[in-house]
Amino acid sequence: MPPELLCAGRCVGQAGAAQAWHCPPGQGHSVWDAVRMPLGAGTPVDVQRREDSATEGSHRLILAANRDEFYSRPSKLADFWGNNNEILSGLDMEEGKEGGTWLGISTRGKLAALTNYLQPQLDWQARGRGTYGLSNALLETPWRKLCFGKQLFLEAVERSQALPKDVLISDLLDVLNNEEAQLPDPAIEDQGGEYVQPVLSKYAAVCVRCPGYGTRTNTIILVDADGHVTFTERSMMDKDLSRWETRTYEFTLQN
Repeated sequence: MPPELLCAGRCVGQAGAAQAWHCPPGQGHSVWDAVRMPLGAGTPVDVQRREDSATEGSHRLILAANRDEFYSRPSKLADFWGNNNEILSGLDMEEGKEGGTWLGISTRGKLAALTNYLQPQLDWQARGRGTYGLSNALLETPWRKLCFGKQLFLEAVERSQALPKDVLISDLLDVLNNEEAQLPDPAIEDQGGEYVQPVLSKYAAVCVRCPGYGTRTNTIILVDADGHVTFTERSMMDKDLSRWETRTYEFTLQN
């Protein structure tokens, strides 16, 4: 059976299916759910689930995510946090907002992600969007770079069973660091207005490279058929685009 895909709160059935169904409101998703969540600046965060009968060497979950943020915003690299060191994530250290995160997974298999919404002016009275996963737009908004990144991701996933794990991770990092501008894109231009025009050629790529702002963290999460998790984070160091550090954590999900 083809892998099932899910957009947090909105199922899309089997891969490539056009029909969609709404999930039960408030339903949480574990890492065994198939969740495709665009994260940060509309960059694809893709998660794919395989059946429980997956063959040896396959993956139950594959996630690729970019964090797009101001380079000067302080944060900590991924590590285990919490009272029992059960949450693996980076930490936002912005003054007054210390301790939050943009993407994390627990040793019990819960995964959470946070994203922003592109708009020319902020509405401080607007309600939050809950625990939905999406790009810097509304659900299902077909930004060209999101569709492009999704296609690159799916091509890597299709090759995944024939690839060693380290090669798959390298391929997914290449996807996340693709700087090809996907233009023209009326959806981004209409949504961002004059605000996005000065940086449009950089902002319309999977990997964003604007002055002082852009993709500063790549994250790959793999969960294999036995529940073994490989969490790889590649992070920019000291606001310097020429300096990056890669960390990998491995653990087995607890029952």
